[in-house]
Amino acid sequence: MSDNILDLNIPGQVVDVSKEEAEELGAFDEEALSEEDALQGVEDAQEK
Repeated sequence: MSDNILDLNIPGQVVDVSKEEAEELGAFDEEALSEEDALQGVEDAQEK
């Protein structure tokens, strides 16, 4: 991990990290609904 990674704790600080570092830090964890789940939710709401 980069030496400057602790700079992420400084508000307003911009820190360049590699893709691997970003993935390790969880920057690319996607927790949003899938399009299919979102459409199913709309269909369920319209049925009520």
